Amino acid sequence: MPYIQRDSNGNISAISMNSGPEFSEYLSPTHPQLVSFLDSYKDASQSLATLEESDMEFVRITEDLVNTLVAKNVILFTDLPEAVQRKLLARERLREQIQGERNASFMDDEENGYF
Repeated sequence: MPYIQRDSNGNISAISMNSGPEFSEYLSPTHPQLVSFLDSYKDASQSLATLEESDMEFVRITEDLVNTLVAKNVILFTDLPEAVQRKLLARERLREQIQGERNASFMDDEENGYF
């Protein structure tokens, strides 16, 4: 049973499954205003998920860029702030660990006759 809270303009600002002082108005789950509110929340949630995925990709791009600049001696690794150095090294160790686990799993599969 969706109960809603409205803002000063009369638009739905929040929903709750329980009634209470701030959620006293009941709307049918199929009410157009409620459906519209939930759709807009879903769209915002999808946009946030896309942005978070993009952020993760951008982190990897930034790491690759730093590694390339260091490899080409454009910058020294020690030129980076210590906090950045620690984070980059930690991520590198994690990737090596994951790669090692994948390789070990692949070798186990080969020994068992799996491809």
